[in-house]
Amino acid sequence: MKTVYYFTADWCQPCKKTRPIVEELNREQTTTGFQIIDVDDNIELVNSFNIRSVPTFILFEDGLEKNRIIGAQSRESLEEFIK
Repeated sequence: MKTVYYFTADWCQPCKKTRPIVEELNREQTTTGFQIIDVDDNIELVNSFNIRSVPTFILFEDGLEKNRIIGAQSRESLEEFIK
């Protein structure tokens, strides 16, 4: 199983544009789950993953980090990211 951690913030404009895409993909994907993580509410997790910009996407497969992208993404780029 793949999991994507999506680090976001309510005050982040690129995050506001990306979040509906993430929520849609989360509903549609059967092999990948998305965890939406608000950086303001999860400081310890943000620090443990060394998050410095939002939005940040981290792809995990079998519990190991496989890939990371930073910045607003299109649906197409997120689909490619999780392949």
